[in-house]
Amino acid sequence: MKIFYQLLVLMLFSLGLNAQTARVQIIHNSPTPTVDIYANEARLLDDFAFRTATPFIDVPAETEINIGVALSDSDAATDAIANFPVTFADGASYVVVASGIVGGSPGFGLSVFDMGMETADSDENVGILFFHGSPDAPTVDVLTGGNILIDDASFGDFQGYLNVPASSYDLDITPGNDNSTVVASYQADLSWWKGRTATIFASGFLSGDDPAFEPWVALDNGGTFPLKQISTPPPPPPSSTARVQIIHNSPTPTVDIYANEGKLLDDFVFRTATPYIDVPAGVEINIGVAGSDSDSAADAIANFPITFEEDGSYVVVASGIVGGSPGFGLSVFDMGMETVDSEENVGILFFHGSPDAPTVDVLTGGNILIDDASFGDFQGYLNVPAAVYDLDITPGNDNTTVVASYRADLSWWKGRTATIFASGFLSGDDPAFEPWVALDNGGTFPLPAIMNSIPDNPQYSIRPFADSGKMDFQAFPNPTRNHVTLITDLEKSAELKLIISNAQGQQLKIMDYGIQDEGMFQMEVSVSEYRTGMLFFTIQQGTRISTKIINVVNE
Repeated sequence: MKIFYQLLVLMLFSLGLNAQTARVQIIHNSPTPTVDIYANEARLLDDFAFRTATPFIDVPAETEINIGVALSDSDAATDAIANFPVTFADGASYVVVASGIVGGSPGFGLSVFDMGMETADSDENVGILFFHGSPDAPTVDVLTGGNILIDDASFGDFQGYLNVPASSYDLDITPGNDNSTVVASYQADLSWWKGRTATIFASGFLSGDDPAFEPWVALDNGGTFPLKQISTPPPPPPSSTARVQIIHNSPTPTVDIYANEGKLLDDFVFRTATPYIDVPAGVEINIGVAGSDSDSAADAIANFPITFEEDGSYVVVASGIVGGSPGFGLSVFDMGMETVDSEENVGILFFHGSPDAPTVDVLTGGNILIDDASFGDFQGYLNVPAAVYDLDITPGNDNTTVVASYRADLSWWKGRTATIFASGFLSGDDPAFEPWVALDNGGTFPLPAIMNSIPDNPQYSIRPFADSGKMDFQAFPNPTRNHVTLITDLEKSAELKLIISNAQGQQLKIMDYGIQDEGMFQMEVSVSEYRTGMLFFTIQQGTRISTKIINVVNE
């Protein structure tokens, strides 16, 4: 899915620079087509795929906007197969779900919830909105532990938000008039999405038609993934297994993936990922890649025989260009990780998957994280404090020339892992270059740009990056030999803590300064006991967090 901010600028210009705005998230839950979305005459979303979502974005308010829905090969707003005039209220927040069946019953339409939320009512809670979007499913209830969460939800209904502790919940689906009959049960693990919101939406056909019924999650940042079904026992696992995550990073086609003769993934969309799944180990598996309209493994356009080792863990990225150069292929990383060695860290794997991008380095705070990464290369894992990092992309042989900078906020993904993968074309061809994140649970989302000089990507310069709860502090001298001085400006009274970690993510020291009043606060920290190298200094001020790299040069 393309970043669409360029359109928003055009819309704002057309309506006046001081136009009022609302916040909107759009979720695609209509089973059949990949579509283009237009706002008046401008294209808002290109190739918007089923079961994907946008983050919350700013849109003009207090003026009527015609939302046009066209098939994915459209050329202009006049190709729209359906039009929906909408007017958003200034300062309001909306969740808009495209659902129903194009040319069928119930018909295609947009369902609008006008009390959207991007944050929960507590840093320890998660806000959950429910939407019934399964066209042939009857009125249902949703229960957890025998208690009704959702009562008499029919197709097209929203119910929520529920602000509940960020945890893992087993959800039972029952008919609306019979809570004793559990149709299916799913596990909703949102324990890691603290302080944020998500929409759980029923999707697909209950009758067994394609696509089959599944509840999905759309996070407020645009990431989507299915809930894990727990009521139907899985088939017995093979005698030996490996764990595999698959990421689709080949720009052009939506594909079907086959493992030997069985279909492993249906309509696998660009820039989406699976969670880690169990696969047979110790035997050769033919991974076949076919077009999205395939009928069997015999339709594969490319085949890759792979043997996974027992108890191994793998990240497999489909990249390259079908019928082009570099050619389509699977890149395999054989040391995948789903968890890290500390609950306060995040494990980050990097993959260079931009077909026309040169060898690059990735820096943060002037320090090289990724060195000389070329197309098809993996580098990682970095086990680092779960925090917010500003990443600078430079040519591999010139760290003084920053091509683009992105903000990687993984402060909420504590104890887990993620793959950051370069995607799209650096030349400005479609799709444009963007770094994306694939979480170990299969959620994907793009990193927001904070500076960019890549051709034909003016959308990145629309507005400064919004405050994400990140704080800042000064550290000097850096590099340092014996000690470092830290100065931070506390906006309000809060508990203050300093965590020192090494480059492997191991916590070396925790310094708790207790409750401090608002205003400037200075810390003098000795580093004489540490060897020469990089240290990560993380300051936590209540729920706010910031990390800097300190270079120690002790002999």
